[in-house]
Amino acid sequence: MNDYSREQLIIFSFSDAWVFLNRYCCIIMSTRILTPAVRCLNYHGTETVNIISMRCRNVLKRFSSSFVQPKRPTLKSDGSKTSFVPGREDPKLFSSEYIPPLVRPEWHRNKLKYRLERMDCLRRRNVVNIPEFYPGSILAVTVYDPHAAGQKSRFVGRCLYRDGFGLGCKFLLRNIVEGEGIEIVYQLYSPVMLKYEVLRLEKWLDTDLRYLRDADPDYCTISFDMPAEAPLPPTEELPVFKGKVKMKKFELWNFNYHKAWPRPYNAYLEEYFVEEDFMEQKVMQEKRGHGHLQYDICKHYDTRQMKEEITKEMKLNQKRIEAVDKKIS
Repeated sequence: MNDYSREQLIIFSFSDAWVFLNRYCCIIMSTRILTPAVRCLNYHGTETVNIISMRCRNVLKRFSSSFVQPKRPTLKSDGSKTSFVPGREDPKLFSSEYIPPLVRPEWHRNKLKYRLERMDCLRRRNVVNIPEFYPGSILAVTVYDPHAAGQKSRFVGRCLYRDGFGLGCKFLLRNIVEGEGIEIVYQLYSPVMLKYEVLRLEKWLDTDLRYLRDADPDYCTISFDMPAEAPLPPTEELPVFKGKVKMKKFELWNFNYHKAWPRPYNAYLEEYFVEEDFMEQKVMQEKRGHGHLQYDICKHYDTRQMKEEITKEMKLNQKRIEAVDKKIS
């Protein structure tokens, strides 16, 4: 090998080492390492290659021990439901109609029936999207009607109450059309229900709003062409409507709402009654033996522990349904 080819080999090795050191962000160190190597390039020849390789090994050992590659963040969702705010869980996993009625003693409960009925509710929810709504929300419901044009009928109204367990769950919609109040009771899991639309998601303090029949009609006068409003995401807590509803004259009421227990919170009853009237009513109830209702433990149904059990059960049911659907398909 002549001198020219030897110098060419050294230059090639020198350039490779320079690129290697630049990749590891060692520009300052590389100048300190390669400066003496360049000086001895004309004197030592092939020994310079050994010097460069030795210095590169030392730099690699020094920086490889201290450098730790950071973990790449994963933006992919893991499928957990922890992002839901308590009280706004996934309707497929937990809903108010999943809670069975209160039965005493407890061993009288038909737990197998409750589980099978919740399974049927989940199957129905996989077919039709049943969104989240509460008494006070404005809904548009499309049902199958063989006598209507296109065999479909659509009704818009405010939900006054939602009651029942499992497949027997029902809700009431009220709307005032041309001055006449129209109310329709729908079965939530009925096969004739084709589509649910939540036009405005609201939640009131009261769960029974049937006193709106004797309130200002503006609360239930809803246009059939009302556009849907964007609801809050399930990661945010839904604000509760705490306002007061103006009632009609007391003589026009169809029910004595001021004597109901519990008393309606969103109804403005103080317009016709003062606090002394309610105090007198409370004394009369205690004399008649009805004052114990607010202290009766059987009237208060604690479902906190049951809620966790139902959520686990519905997650397992969802996996079972998906496994069966795969086998059938």
